Amino acid sequence: MSEDAKSPRTRNIIENQLFRRQRSLKLEALQKQRSQYGTIDVADDEEAETFGKTYIVIIFTEKAKLRHCQDVEKIIQEFDIQTTLEIVSKTEKYLYLSASLDTLLRLADAAELEKMTTTGSMQKFNHGCVSDFLLPGMTKEQILHYCETPVLIKDVVEPAIRSYIQKGYIEDMFPLHDILYLDRFKLDLKRTTLPIEDIRNYFGSSIGLYFGFIEFYTKALVFPALFGILQCIMELNLSLVCSFYVVWTTIFLELWKRRCAGYSYRWGTIEMSSLDKPRAAYQGQLKPDPITGKMTLHYPMRYTYLQMYCISYPVVLGCVVAAGWFALYQFQIEAEVLADFGADSWLLYIPVIVQSVLIAIFSWAYEKLATFLTNLENHRTRSQYERHRVNKLMLFEIVNNFFSQFYIAFVLQDLKQLKYQLMMQLLIFQLLCIAQEIGIPLMAVLRQKYAKYRHKEVQPEKLSAISNKPRYEQAFYESGLDAYHSTYEDYLQVCIQFGYVVLFAAVAPFAAIGALINNVFAVHIDMFKLCNIFKRPFARRAKNIGAWQLAFELLSVMSLLSNCGLLFLQPNVKQFFSHWVPSIPDLSFVIFEHLLLGLKFIIHKVIHERPRWVRIGLLKADFETSQALKQLKKFKAANKMA
Repeated sequence: MSEDAKSPRTRNIIENQLFRRQRSLKLEALQKQRSQYGTIDVADDEEAETFGKTYIVIIFTEKAKLRHCQDVEKIIQEFDIQTTLEIVSKTEKYLYLSASLDTLLRLADAAELEKMTTTGSMQKFNHGCVSDFLLPGMTKEQILHYCETPVLIKDVVEPAIRSYIQKGYIEDMFPLHDILYLDRFKLDLKRTTLPIEDIRNYFGSSIGLYFGFIEFYTKALVFPALFGILQCIMELNLSLVCSFYVVWTTIFLELWKRRCAGYSYRWGTIEMSSLDKPRAAYQGQLKPDPITGKMTLHYPMRYTYLQMYCISYPVVLGCVVAAGWFALYQFQIEAEVLADFGADSWLLYIPVIVQSVLIAIFSWAYEKLATFLTNLENHRTRSQYERHRVNKLMLFEIVNNFFSQFYIAFVLQDLKQLKYQLMMQLLIFQLLCIAQEIGIPLMAVLRQKYAKYRHKEVQPEKLSAISNKPRYEQAFYESGLDAYHSTYEDYLQVCIQFGYVVLFAAVAPFAAIGALINNVFAVHIDMFKLCNIFKRPFARRAKNIGAWQLAFELLSVMSLLSNCGLLFLQPNVKQFFSHWVPSIPDLSFVIFEHLLLGLKFIIHKVIHERPRWVRIGLLKADFETSQALKQLKKFKAANKMA
């Protein structure tokens, strides 16, 4: 623990892991003792119960005085939220928030969470009809999931204490990890699928959908990986390769829509719309909402459009042009190296390697710029914000990562150099991703065996101010972890990888195999980081993967065009069509490309984006709602007659 007021708060991941292992063993022992003997020591029981009921921790800055902490506590208590204030030292002030089950259910009613009813349909939760949501074998405590209780408290508390956050009195607010629940996410070699439902119940639907997508995508990569092996062994015709990837990308994306619809229906997010509550960073004036009549923030859309079309997109266009110029400049450097040192010189590898590294650096810098520009546009909801940010990002990333390949393929028309450039960039991209993904986790794992004696006991003079030592220790250690912002960077890496796999599959059959192997390890690394490297994030609701779905579909269409183009660059194909259609040989490319587009369209129409059971469930919910409204009108009419 910190030695004095001047010592900075620790950010040591290893100490946090050691503490968690100790707490996990103790809590497991308490549970085992309770299940075997029905009772445990009173002190231990109170410690376990108090520890488990803390949902959120608020940490005050050194600037905050005692009266500021007490004012925040009083404001929060007005919402029937239970609080515990601990002033450990001048630099350590904690406010623990919890709530009774009745309060949480009332907040769930106000938030209009959708829950499964006893009739089998999804309906907005009603605190006055709790029995309608108690499925067989379920208790009231099981109505709300782990991810929902901290968000319910945060959504009602944060607006009331926002002024204290803006004045710099509150440093952080985050939910504590549930140490026993984290055991469900440990690496298990016997497990063939990820515990998606457990991930959603703990981290929320946004993160749950990401892991659901990455698992679905990784399994789908098995087919192009096997096809790539056949392509190399049997030297398959490129027209067959083009057709395969059109069918595979279309079926993969359409089946994911169905899988996603099933997830969002079960999780109660399928009917989210642009009218949902504003995001936390949204700015505007308080005005009555035209639909609900409640006072909500409003910001003129004309200012958003003015920012988008007069500032954001011109800046994006400038970055795209700069990325294209840089890609072309790399070829000039290669030509100079070739002229000076010859075709056999190892120095020819340097321009490609440098370009691949700089592509990653430019992606990181442009991501910051895209986020900054989107923040200035002040979009109302999280889905609108993410959509516009992804749109900016994809324009740049397509040029940044793939412009050089298109230039080699269709300007230089050098397929040998294209294959070399593509595989080199993909290799370096995967290596950089792996280094970024496993850098900190690997250091943590390697050093854990040396952390045996690193855990320090709380100083005796602080114990008098601490009501629950394990809770204080966990809050102390987790406060030093980094905050997890969103799945944005994770989706970006997967999207770029998807582009490397499909855009030039005709000359890079092994790209799918590399992506498959990478994803098998990456998904477990992502889970490890969420559980151990970052603070537990507040859950975010999502009904789909948002703008990333459009990004993958865009790459799918581009892959159709690029692979057809590679097919018609083959000398034998050119000679064939020049012989049979000497006047307009290029027309054959248009015909073949349109046939594949037609095939893609047919598959899109044949596969419905929502499974039948989801459509039936939504119609059943609408029917029950209309019947309830009819009964309410009859009841009101009967009261008037009486």
